[in-house]
Amino acid sequence: MKIGIDLRPFLRFETGVGTYIKNLIFSLSDRDMENDYYLFSSSLKQRFSPSKIPIFNKMHFRDFHWPVKLLNFAWYRLGWPTIDAFFKTRLDLTHSPTPLICPTNGKAIVTVHDLFFMDFPYMANREARKFFLKNIHRSLQLSHGVIAVSHFIKKQLLERFQIDEEKVKVIYHGVDQEFSSDISLEEIKNFRASHSLPLRSIVFVGAMEPRKNLLNLVKAFRIVHSKEPDVSLVIAGRRGSAYPLLKKNIDKNRLHARVKILDYLSSRDLKRLYRAGTLFVFPSLCEGFGLPLLEAMASGMPIAASERTALPEIAGNAALYFDPEKPEEIAFRILELLGDGDLRRKYIESGRKRAKEFEWGKTAESTLDFYHSVVYRGE
Repeated sequence: MKIGIDLRPFLRFETGVGTYIKNLIFSLSDRDMENDYYLFSSSLKQRFSPSKIPIFNKMHFRDFHWPVKLLNFAWYRLGWPTIDAFFKTRLDLTHSPTPLICPTNGKAIVTVHDLFFMDFPYMANREARKFFLKNIHRSLQLSHGVIAVSHFIKKQLLERFQIDEEKVKVIYHGVDQEFSSDISLEEIKNFRASHSLPLRSIVFVGAMEPRKNLLNLVKAFRIVHSKEPDVSLVIAGRRGSAYPLLKKNIDKNRLHARVKILDYLSSRDLKRLYRAGTLFVFPSLCEGFGLPLLEAMASGMPIAASERTALPEIAGNAALYFDPEKPEEIAFRILELLGDGDLRRKYIESGRKRAKEFEWGKTAESTLDFYHSVVYRGE
């Protein structure tokens, strides 16, 4: 098979969709010696470093100079040009890691990570409102296969769109096993010192966007701080649209000395942060999967998480759950994990066990099987 993959979400920060496509292609390159891979990227100013591309047995990589906005308009409004045209060959299958198909002469599949842009359009970014909302119905109808990252997402797709259940496949993400590998106490100590982190901290990892519900987390932390004054809150991730209001809220509640905001961290520094923290909290209102949960579990952190959307499906019995719209309940769960050593140990152990069930190798094998089933369906 000639398989095309759109790498553009992996061009910048390795978060969310970028993390997914990165780990998928690296795992595919380790396993697939037979098929031809056509890896596509395009940007006017940013170039895709070849060091970020795995070495496939059969591979063609092209990094074009089309502006992102122009290409998105051409693909999602005009359906032109086909990705095949960029490689001057007919592809058997093209995989888009977003809900919008890449125009192609062959079969097309998409991955749906969440439908947040439909549930909370006022919280979604401009690109999601401009392209996803207007084109997802048509994209799902035209696609030959749909990967849903959780059963929660599959259920949403079947309820909201007229698509054949047979073409929707649930394939979970994996978690990088580096998060479960050993790290020295000296390295953790140095990381704390370099970022001025205390010995006890509540950690959140994710983009600072409205759906992550960080304002309610700050309200909850204010309650926690009144009872556990030596504990700090650490928020790490890209400074999205929610950052200005988040910062204002922290200052308003006079918590600036106890809330540490870190920028986007490398995977190595993320590993250090998880090991340096006391517990992990994930108060998101809407998640199709929730990869930071698995990273924190693999790192040996006890988890307090939102009971909404896909999070209970992914974390299973390895987290304490709360209603994300009730700061008092968030605070109560955090205080439980801070104050009860036996409870902490229970969730650390169950979390490590749960994280082992999610492997990128399994993701790649299931995805490759899906490629085959889509291309050769009916033959």
